[in-house]
Amino acid sequence: PDGKKALILHNAAITLVDLSSNLPATRIPSYDGRLADVLGGASFLGVAFSADSKTAYLSGGDKGEVIVFDMDRMVKTDSIPLDGKVDGVEYGDSFTSDLTIDPQRNELYVLDRANYRMVRIDLATKRILASVKVGRIPFGIALSPDRNTLFVANVGLYEYPLVPGVTPANKDTMMLDFPPYGVHTPESEKGVVIKGRKIPGLGSPLVPEAMSVWTIDLLSNRVVDQFKTGYPIGQFIEGARIVGGASPNSIVAGKEFAYVSNATNDNITILDYRRHRIVDHIRIHVDEKLDHYRGLMPFGLALSRDEGTLYAALLGFNAVAVIDTKSKLTKGLIPTGWGTTKVALGKDDKELFITSARGYGAGPNGGAGFVDPPQGTYIGDIQLGSFQALTVPNDSVLAGYTRQALDNTFRIVQREDDGRNPLPPLPGIRQSPIRYIVYITKENRSYDEVFGQLTEARGDSTLARFGVNCEYTLPDSLRVKYPHLRVMPNHRKAARQFSFSDNYYCDSDASIHGHHWMVGTIPNEYVEVNAANAGEFRTFSKAPGRRMPRTSGAMDPEDYNEIGGLWEALERSRVSFYNFGEANEYAGVEEEWNHTKIGTMQPVVFPMPEALWKRTCRNYAGFNTNIPDQFRMDQFESAFTRKWIRGNEKMPSLITMQVPNDHGADPRPEAGYPFIHSYMADNDLAVGRILHFLSRTKYWKNMLVIITEDDPQGGVDHIDAHRSVLLLAGPYVKKAYVSHTHANFGSILKTIYNILGVPYVNQYDATATLLSDFFTDKPDYTPYTVEAVDKRIFDPQIAMKPYKKNFDWHKIMKGPEMDDEEEIRRYHYNHKNSK
Repeated sequence: PDGKKALILHNAAITLVDLSSNLPATRIPSYDGRLADVLGGASFLGVAFSADSKTAYLSGGDKGEVIVFDMDRMVKTDSIPLDGKVDGVEYGDSFTSDLTIDPQRNELYVLDRANYRMVRIDLATKRILASVKVGRIPFGIALSPDRNTLFVANVGLYEYPLVPGVTPANKDTMMLDFPPYGVHTPESEKGVVIKGRKIPGLGSPLVPEAMSVWTIDLLSNRVVDQFKTGYPIGQFIEGARIVGGASPNSIVAGKEFAYVSNATNDNITILDYRRHRIVDHIRIHVDEKLDHYRGLMPFGLALSRDEGTLYAALLGFNAVAVIDTKSKLTKGLIPTGWGTTKVALGKDDKELFITSARGYGAGPNGGAGFVDPPQGTYIGDIQLGSFQALTVPNDSVLAGYTRQALDNTFRIVQREDDGRNPLPPLPGIRQSPIRYIVYITKENRSYDEVFGQLTEARGDSTLARFGVNCEYTLPDSLRVKYPHLRVMPNHRKAARQFSFSDNYYCDSDASIHGHHWMVGTIPNEYVEVNAANAGEFRTFSKAPGRRMPRTSGAMDPEDYNEIGGLWEALERSRVSFYNFGEANEYAGVEEEWNHTKIGTMQPVVFPMPEALWKRTCRNYAGFNTNIPDQFRMDQFESAFTRKWIRGNEKMPSLITMQVPNDHGADPRPEAGYPFIHSYMADNDLAVGRILHFLSRTKYWKNMLVIITEDDPQGGVDHIDAHRSVLLLAGPYVKKAYVSHTHANFGSILKTIYNILGVPYVNQYDATATLLSDFFTDKPDYTPYTVEAVDKRIFDPQIAMKPYKKNFDWHKIMKGPEMDDEEEIRRYHYNHKNSK
């Protein structure tokens, strides 16, 4: 309030910024240990100050408390627990979300996302005065200027029940081995019967509790309004059905109107809260070439004192939008760091303060000359947030800022289409000779640790712990025992037979982001905040919000973008697809060695995206490092042979596939994994087997295989901690080629959409780099031959022993059954001679 300091709340840390000059910052706890931790390892959204600026009240997140912080002494002085009895009701397992203060009443208003309520606290006595039920997963809070109306934004869509009959004692036998239905469907609304057991539905996504803004009259502690902001699920927009809720997340209130940011819809709802109605929606404008697409993700809001200007932090566009509230037009953009989260005005409206979650990105986290920073080298630690302070720009300065913000994001490139490159420059302009795409995701590896030894590309061989002849990466005691260690020979061989990139970066830090980004779903504010939070999933809690979705390898209904991502885009275009193992890892699941059907068992009823649920293999183990990748390959080869070689079905245009064991896990010598390198070797052999198998099918002559990682968090890289593996294989991929073109997940999706003739979904698709340089119009049908595994570090026979299955190398080398080699040979020579 006095304008002298800013406080930024992080995951288990806070930063104090002195606003007097040069913005010196103090982190608590300090890296040297001199300033003690005040959060106890738990925090979430929510900072409020006393009127005298001496005390800050901080969200304690998972601990279900409010932390009282002395700003001058920089110490915790007290905490206020939310658990306890209020009006005869006992509340437990509370989770502190956002909060705000009324200095005149000396009261704090706190959201408890676990128990779906607003808690009213008397700061003089630290006593809870009232508990008011609100919607699902309360997330954002604001107070009207007259202090009589409180606004709560709820980002939860459904309340997720326990699977009937599941208890802590019997969950191994009673859990579901596959999501019971797709969402949003009659089945997900009303429930289904599975093996004689009624699995409850989730109800309608249109109920008042779901993704809404509630207002509370503080004179009576009663809910007055339940607004459904944004666009409703099920409505059609430009021919596409809406599948993602609006995700209203932040609110700012003026004397007459309140403004709500709807992340999924890229718009702002105007509430006339005195007349209890929605007045209008403000569509945020950035550029006429991009306005058709979604992906801005408006998050934090600030309103000028004259209520004429609204500032919206665009999480997905790395900018703050400046909006005229009278005309409802976007005046311009202010460029920011990566992942803009919050914006605030100084007390005189002359200064603007902005936070961005990922700041300037990561940069390198290893290699020659790299010095470990005090925060560490893990991607989630090395990457710091940013805090900006700037003078509120006039129209002239804002015009320059806008140009910079757009230039930071994309450039218009004029391309001539010669009609020959197998990758068309746009979807639907012509047919590609590539008819089938296999899109494979692996887990958690950086570029250098896999490809760092390849001298034809930018790599650091000292970081290539999973390469060839890489025993130097082992402890000294083991180097002599493992000369000429071959951890991932198939990755190396495939890269040199086909094409790979040395300038490819995952947009993600970890799996919770990666399994959204890679299938065209931009992580919204709910995903991002949960990713940076240590909230505990409690299956059997009485607090429904403790069963909040927070999947790491799938998507929850709360996460969906407005018209979906890859799955929905393919379905709308009637392009066939099938899924092996992607989107299987929901919150709270069990992952044991014998959960081989899809890799997990779920004690809570979570649905799948409807388009994917109908097209996912029910007998392929997704993420579960207890299961060998070799087991997955047997499942894949069996299903592929049954459906598309022996059967009457034609291979779908797109296959998605998860091969996850390069994630790594603790060594399990008894199971065939004596080192972390063993998991990499298992994964490498699986990748080799996939290419070996596919390149001997009749589909190979029109196939593209894309291999990447969902995120790079497990490794280090001398260029950037986000740099990762991108390998393309197939007849129309250049041979022995290294691409230096900048690429990311958007580039992969653009490749898929352009080849299969599917319109783009969001602005990341539209602005992504086109990977034309990978391709050639002179196909080479030479198959790939798998390299054997180094049995000193991974013996597949030992890994397959618990399943009573033999590792049949002869069968693997033979390739797919009932394939017509003469047909492939004939096609090869006919095509070659025609050239």
